[in-house]
Amino acid sequence: MITKRNLLCVKDKDNLELGQILLYEPYKNILMNFKELCINVNAKDFDPVAKVYDGLLSVPDDIKEYYEALLGVTSFYQHSQGGKGKYIEKKLASSFKTCSLNIEITKLPIWLEYPELHKKKGIFTQKSLSQEEKRIFRTSEWDWIGDKDVSVDVGCIIKDENTMVLMEIKNRVDTGGTAGRREIWTSEKFGIFVEHLDSNKKLFRKKGEEFSFIELLEHFGISNFELYIGVLFDKSNNPATVESDKIHGFYSSSKKGFEYLKNLIKKSSTISIINEDSENLQMEFSLIYSKLKVHIGAVYGNDITLRLFRKSSPVSDLLLLRYDDIWLSQLIAIDERAILLKNQRNYMTTFLDLLKRDRDLRIKYDKLIRLECEEKELKEIINYILDKYSADFDNRLLPAGKDKVRYLADVIQVLCACDV
Repeated sequence: MITKRNLLCVKDKDNLELGQILLYEPYKNILMNFKELCINVNAKDFDPVAKVYDGLLSVPDDIKEYYEALLGVTSFYQHSQGGKGKYIEKKLASSFKTCSLNIEITKLPIWLEYPELHKKKGIFTQKSLSQEEKRIFRTSEWDWIGDKDVSVDVGCIIKDENTMVLMEIKNRVDTGGTAGRREIWTSEKFGIFVEHLDSNKKLFRKKGEEFSFIELLEHFGISNFELYIGVLFDKSNNPATVESDKIHGFYSSSKKGFEYLKNLIKKSSTISIINEDSENLQMEFSLIYSKLKVHIGAVYGNDITLRLFRKSSPVSDLLLLRYDDIWLSQLIAIDERAILLKNQRNYMTTFLDLLKRDRDLRIKYDKLIRLECEEKELKEIINYILDKYSADFDNRLLPAGKDKVRYLADVIQVLCACDV
């Protein structure tokens, strides 16, 4: 029986929503590499040391090819960046017009002047920009004259509140380890912002006029500045809370970092803490030389969207896009590569060879792709292949325990996802 898979990469990219587009290119890149592993014996090789260390020289003959394929496919996937690290940040940034990614202090003027352009570059990278848009970045009138730069994952400009919100995102309560959590609060990240606020040192220059961090914000009408670490989920993939961080995460590391930051502020002659909640890692302070209000703290789960956008939106919605591309293509690639290593051919190479020799098959395959692997067309092409070429797909090429019809349908759907 054929199973129609829910594959993102068989869809027409021009018709996708932004959330789907964020996954489309990374998925496509991974699938194309899996395809290469399926059809090219030499796509992955192991050096002599790896062969010894990974046990490739001692694995039993009956599973040798499968084990080598398993190592080759999974090692590629685990080392592939594939957009995984930035997916959540991109989903967050896509949710609000003036929200953007990778907010660097040195680039604050360009973000504040061109928030939508900065957002576009952050989500879709430099290659998405037009020549004129690239020129805007290259010819910015703002000079950086400071000495300590730092970046955070996402930032949002809330115009009707004259507020800038910056946030460093952690996917789970246990993401980043003890040192990683603590360093966010200290001189690695948040501490640098506090140093700039404390010293009021000039960091930017435009047409001879110099601006400190606060003066830059005031120049763009910002009267409230908020800086947070945001922890999205607990270990059960539920929205994180302070309590789940204490039980399963690195709350104690955050607490130490928070205390470090608080002590740094208390030593300052220009900053005064006006409100503090040490248990929930929150503090507000004022500056003697500015009316700017500053809030630094930790936020968890659904409070992340509330602080970033001033709109309550469940963070679980960030995980709603669920497609079969990665798990299906990875499992197919393991089986197909194992068979390729053993027999120098497999279902995928056999099908691709038939495409070269049979125009009717090419037309059916083209129709299947154009109709995004609709079940009717998928059944039609499978029936055509098995009626005419069943002997080409002999049992040597079928993984143990697999149904020929279903397996062939899966292989062709993965190929379609690569060829769209």
